[in-house]
Amino acid sequence: MRTMLKSAMLLVAIFFALAPAGAWAYSYGDANKEDVAETFKLVVSSLGKSPADWNAAEAAHKERREEIVSHFGEDVAAALDANLKARDAELTIANYKAILIMNLDRRFDNALQSIADYTQAKLLLAKARATYEALAPYAEAKLTPEALNGLSADFDAALDAIGNPGLFGVGRKDADAEALKADANKIYGALKPLFPYTPASGGGANPDEAAQAAEPDAIDGTKQHAAMARESKTNPAVTVGVIAGIVVVGGGTVWAARRKGWL
Repeated sequence: MRTMLKSAMLLVAIFFALAPAGAWAYSYGDANKEDVAETFKLVVSSLGKSPADWNAAEAAHKERREEIVSHFGEDVAAALDANLKARDAELTIANYKAILIMNLDRRFDNALQSIADYTQAKLLLAKARATYEALAPYAEAKLTPEALNGLSADFDAALDAIGNPGLFGVGRKDADAEALKADANKIYGALKPLFPYTPASGGGANPDEAAQAAEPDAIDGTKQHAAMARESKTNPAVTVGVIAGIVVVGGGTVWAARRKGWL
């Protein structure tokens, strides 16, 4: 019985040591990239050409439009449509910067709602930071170096606030929702005034009210956002093959160990 137990334990250890995490993991894509921020970069580069490449800018926006509607509303997407149609490069870029501010609100708000799930909260903070990094070159002209360093420190503090599950409980640190909320609002509060949103004219809505709806004053972790797209990159056939291979290799290792008298 003892020999069988040792064999089973060794096989399990080999299984976890050899199995690639991707064999059963789900992926949300590159944690350090944010799709809306990448589209913003494409729009800026297209409109920065001489002459401006409006076709490329419109194509980039069209690809991201459905997501913009999903997360920020039809009015916001329509404002960008109007900016592009009017060939107003300055306003198009300015409103895309404002969308990144809205995205910071979205990512921070969802991180607060997901704080009990360390992996999810950490991913959302990485997306928030990627959003900020797209804005950082423009913030540099508006903020002091000390303020910029403070924002970076606030992101570090936000990451610390979600705690750490530790390894088998070792090094565990509980999450602090209030600290996360405070750090998120420091960042959001410093950046929001720098990149205001300009609603499209017409439509009957009060522009100030429309802008307020698009960009709330504070992040509180209670707003409803469209679900984050979850993409499984797991290939079941590959997973089965990998596990089968691990079992064979592990079984062979146990057999060899028993022959040599190690078990």
